[in-house]
Amino acid sequence: MGRYKPKDRKNPENRVFSRYAFRSGQMHSIHGMANFQVDTAESQVFGFYSNTGQGGTEGGPGTGKAVLYTPGMSMEVLGDGLKVRDVGDISQLPAKIIKCKKGDLILDCENGNILLRAKNIFVDADGGGQDGQFTVKAERIVDIGAPDIRIQGEKITAKASKDMTVIAKGQFELRYGFMVAAAFADESFGALTANLKKTQLSTQRTL
Repeated sequence: MGRYKPKDRKNPENRVFSRYAFRSGQMHSIHGMANFQVDTAESQVFGFYSNTGQGGTEGGPGTGKAVLYTPGMSMEVLGDGLKVRDVGDISQLPAKIIKCKKGDLILDCENGNILLRAKNIFVDADGGGQDGQFTVKAERIVDIGAPDIRIQGEKITAKASKDMTVIAKGQFELRYGFMVAAAFADESFGALTANLKKTQLSTQRTL
């Protein structure tokens, strides 16, 4: 039982009431030693722990952990006293800030959906070097709809492993400095073979 005793050598505390309980110093938690933990009669738990519970040691900077568990919904209502922006004003007016000094931010819905709804949504991947990536992956459909869609980049690659359809019910404008159009058969056969190998078209880049 020695490994279940608080490593700070202080006595564990446990106060139980009719609908809730306060605990401190317990070592049985998967999150580490409980500095302060409150449990309710409906299996809700909110606690602060002295380490990560993943091989860390009690105490020391950067090892503390806070955990909230509830079998039902968790809800926050914020910003009721803030002003309403004027039309076209996109300046920042924070009602909630989540700031990760180090590490990652993970939103994981195992059996649900994620809905982001706002007047405007901005995504900024501002890393440099090998960072600065924005990746979207879907198993079935990626659907983007807007009255005006703009894609800009130094290099743009669109590749379809099967079919590709481009439809314009109005004007279709295509401008370029240099263009080579060829079938896959031309890569190995035909008069364009030598030119294709020299030009190294952007469509040959790996997505």
